[in-house]
Amino acid sequence: MKAHSDTLMVLLFCLCVSCGSSSAWSAPQTMHLTLPAFEDDSHQYFHELLTDALADIDVTLTIEASSKHYSQRRTVKLLEKGELSAMWLVSSRQRDLLFHRVNVPLTNGLIGKRVLLIPKGAQSLYNRIQSLEDLQKSGLVAGLGVGWFDVTVWQANGLKYLTKDGEWRQLYNMLSNRGGVNYFPRGLNEVVNEAKLNLHLDIEQNFVFEYERDFVFYLSSVDGYQEKLIEEALVKAQKTGLIQKLIDKYWQQDFEHLGLENRKTIKLVTPK
Repeated sequence: MKAHSDTLMVLLFCLCVSCGSSSAWSAPQTMHLTLPAFEDDSHQYFHELLTDALADIDVTLTIEASSKHYSQRRTVKLLEKGELSAMWLVSSRQRDLLFHRVNVPLTNGLIGKRVLLIPKGAQSLYNRIQSLEDLQKSGLVAGLGVGWFDVTVWQANGLKYLTKDGEWRQLYNMLSNRGGVNYFPRGLNEVVNEAKLNLHLDIEQNFVFEYERDFVFYLSSVDGYQEKLIEEALVKAQKTGLIQKLIDKYWQQDFEHLGLENRKTIKLVTPK
């Protein structure tokens, strides 16, 4: 009887360990993240993508949106401190060293396809440009934010630029035909809405400048343990077409407005 009892106890112990182990490895059913939000609503696609992708693997996401509108530089600092859980940023080596990178592209490369915001009436200056070499020789100067990946791209391609520290959105009011900053390169998913909000600017009509990069989610050191679960959700979102569905929802009309089929693509060297 004692041997039988001991065997039963061992079996019960193994069952408990097995159940406990299974529970420990199962996906959590809820997740809470503090994410940035912006006055121009440019965060909405990324919030919805993350929410829907996690829901598809049975994880309910609660987002606490930051209550203040911060510059990108300030937002990155908050991510470093762990005051933000995650941020969508163009991938770079420097950021890979600082944060936990979720290695799934978020916009199918849209952010690396750049269209120019230019001052009203400036289109004739750009009609003369037919190639990267023409833009290099033109002397036209791009406005870029401090720390942007675009800075390294413009450097690598021999293009002139000036950087704006602090709130990069001030670049909208710095564009000029007479010196200083002449144009502002923006992603296909950004430029139409920004032109609507800045009626003193036009969208350049002829070109798309393209380099190989995309947004990814970067997680703070505090929330880095969520990396694999978020990656699982986003990989599934790629496979099911959720990412493309949301891209179409947010930006398909913008693509039609830009007349992409009539634009010349100018390839830019992408720094590693």
